[in-house]
Amino acid sequence: MQAVIVGGGASGVAIQRACEAEGIRARQVSRSTGFDVTAGSFPPLEADVVIEATNIVATGRKACVEFFERSARSVAHAAAQAGARHILLSIVNTDRPEVQGYGYFAGKKAQEETAGRFSPALTIVRTTQWFEFGAQVLQRNRLGPLGFVPGMRIKPIALDAAARVLAETASGKRTGGIVEASGPEEMTLWELVQRTPKPGGVLPVPVFLPTGFGRAFRRGALLPDPGVEEVGPRLEDWSNRAVPS
Repeated sequence: MQAVIVGGGASGVAIQRACEAEGIRARQVSRSTGFDVTAGSFPPLEADVVIEATNIVATGRKACVEFFERSARSVAHAAAQAGARHILLSIVNTDRPEVQGYGYFAGKKAQEETAGRFSPALTIVRTTQWFEFGAQVLQRNRLGPLGFVPGMRIKPIALDAAARVLAETASGKRTGGIVEASGPEEMTLWELVQRTPKPGGVLPVPVFLPTGFGRAFRRGALLPDPGVEEVGPRLEDWSNRAVPS
């Protein structure tokens, strides 16, 4: 079996590694390799499964919706041309009405809906926020030496664990139209930031978002429903492995 992962960065590397551990030949494609999901034309893919793990560093609704819709159409077209299954990496509860005021989640919802319209062999894999999310928030919400951390209740998962769920879906061990997974521990985003590595020179500062989606985040709108599979490790175990002794 051969998989193509559309998207670069740490997530693409983790997914490729997890696929290879499952016995799947895998490679990454992205804009840097000539596969640009926003361009509308790209080289044909040779694959049995195409994993869409694209991302945009933006939170504005218009930019996110446009990017993720284009991504979904492009990958669906490429997968169909190859006769391959299409696996879309998404986020638990991104489709809930109360979080649509946040542009990134509106974009991911649009991506899921677009993929559903254009891809005949689609599986959506939704995970909760990754352990690396805390550092990302500090970088994206940085003003000088300050990194602002909004109130949020989450159940984060290790990136490697999320990648393993994707690889097992690619191999056929996991089936269904939607596969969901979370980490084993509920916590606030502030707690995650305090317990994971931070970018150098950034001082975390908690902030209150007086918006509808801000209230939803604080009330637990991003927590998975009961029964969603919990996939380890726990944060403490992950941290001990991540930091050399």
